[in-house]
Amino acid sequence: MLWVIKVGGSLYKSEHLVEWLNTLSRCKSQQIVIVPGGGPFADQVRSADQQFNLDQALAHNMAVLAMQQFGNLLASLCPELGLVSNKEQLNACWEQTKVALWEPYEMVTQYCDLAKTWDLTSDSLAAWLATYLSADHLMYVKSADITLTEANVDELASHGCIDSILPKLISTMNTSVHFMHHTQAGEFEQRLNAC
Repeated sequence: MLWVIKVGGSLYKSEHLVEWLNTLSRCKSQQIVIVPGGGPFADQVRSADQQFNLDQALAHNMAVLAMQQFGNLLASLCPELGLVSNKEQLNACWEQTKVALWEPYEMVTQYCDLAKTWDLTSDSLAAWLATYLSADHLMYVKSADITLTEANVDELASHGCIDSILPKLISTMNTSVHFMHHTQAGEFEQRLNAC
């Protein structure tokens, strides 16, 4: 089974971040690639855009690089994860039975044709990657107060928990989509074994 797992940038402030990374790094029986959110690095790009009214395509590139910065932070916190920036590196990582951590800039700038606007965030890029890789499962780890297991994707979008483009992307996918709260790292391995 191939899993694409988006670790939200909001986990930057969560005491459960390292627990999630360690849990994911142990799940070597599956093919897993972690998509990092942008966290405070993306917030800085938003701030720069407000101050300088940046070209939207270039601001988008900066936000993707913010994801990459957060990803490198995650790699520093959990060295067992393997940083990958293309499909060849991803396959090599899995051959070494390691969990992959995606550096998105190379693949997004070369292959992703989604609109380069602030409406599109790392949430939608995770869905794009899941489609690109023909993933079996797409999971989002979020810090939102809303009950993730009960709310539908439209409700999650209206509460700002996910970006506004994601519900439409999900509706066209054959991938199974899951949402988990940042406090549920201990439950993930059970879910993985149940799928």
